Amino acid sequence: MEPKHFDDEDRDFLPEHQYVVLAKNQKPKYRELPVVRFMQGPEYRVISRWTLTPEERARIAAGEDLYLEQLTFGNLFQPILPTVGLRDFCPKDT
Repeated sequence: MEPKHFDDEDRDFLPEHQYVVLAKNQKPKYRELPVVRFMQGPEYRVISRWTLTPEERARIAAGEDLYLEQLTFGNLFQPILPTVGLRDFCPKDT
């Protein structure tokens, strides 16, 4: 899996946000991660976009599970919401 930049069309659909790249210039320890960070609401949502290789897509289609790893650095575990498709879970909620 690789992080992927958001298309302008997807960003136009989203509520007010900032587009940032986390871990910029921190290679090789961390990969850069483009995200949209929402400016409204108490959740301070941050969404990243990922693309799967054809092999990963085939493995998931064949029934393998998707695993998520989070680096907590000793802090509390943060809630996550895996989804397929941006528009299904993030309507323009102004």
